[in-house]
Amino acid sequence: MNSTMKDIYLPLKATIIDILDMAPGIKLFQIKPDKSFRYQPGEFVMLSLWGKGEVPISITSTYGFHKYIELCIRHVGYVTSAIHMLRPSDEIGIRGPFGNIYPIDRAIGKDILFVAGGLGLAPLRPLIHKVMNEKKSFKKITLICGSRNPRDILFKDDVDSWQKKGLQLFLGVRKGLQLLLTAGEKDTSLHGKVGLVTEGLKLPKISFKRACAFICGPPVMIDPTMSSLSSLGMHEDNIFTSLEAHMKCGVGKCGHCNVYGKYVCTEGPVFSYADIKDRRLYKH
Repeated sequence: MNSTMKDIYLPLKATIIDILDMAPGIKLFQIKPDKSFRYQPGEFVMLSLWGKGEVPISITSTYGFHKYIELCIRHVGYVTSAIHMLRPSDEIGIRGPFGNIYPIDRAIGKDILFVAGGLGLAPLRPLIHKVMNEKKSFKKITLICGSRNPRDILFKDDVDSWQKKGLQLFLGVRKGLQLLLTAGEKDTSLHGKVGLVTEGLKLPKISFKRACAFICGPPVMIDPTMSSLSSLGMHEDNIFTSLEAHMKCGVGKCGHCNVYGKYVCTEGPVFSYADIKDRRLYKH
């Protein structure tokens, strides 16, 4: 086996530089691998802790902009619980980057709609950074961002910065399986309209037939959002989402993320609506 093939299976040793509390149960880890590597919006890494296991985590930093690799991690299971116990200067294993990237070239000269639910803003963050730094290449840029409650909205400083650069923003809170775009009754820092997520899609003044959408969030949000955008006239090849799957190896060998003939870790995690509308790649 040559060294190139060997590298994808062996984790690099990395040092945790800092840990920031983002929201209840969610922390942002700033990590410095022993050997630096390039990465692009949409890619993920496999993060490992000796004696505990390994988990796939989307990269939420922007290469060349952020000094360290940033990973937004929710406390949801055995491995992530152990990772949340770590402190700055502790070491962790990292492999990657893996997966495909967001096809942002398809959006050049078009309106762009980002839809993020909960932790879904984390993998979209580097893409939004890229778009806002190159905004002359695009037309109207809109973000619909939802969370369980206002205090759980991630990366508020980034959101403020994007707004100053011309991003059209709609913030919301989830109620059950619905996304309510808040009018600010409970939090005066939030402004918008009230309605279901599918109704909220009609709020941005964009040209759906000549626009691209990038979506990330809980599975229950993804399906109706993609379907509604298609009904509003957006082309199925211009609607993209990043799917979560129970990945073990990250390189298409173990089969854990093989669903109906597709490996989410190698053929994804980014898919268009045309790719997945007839395949149940995620469970409701």
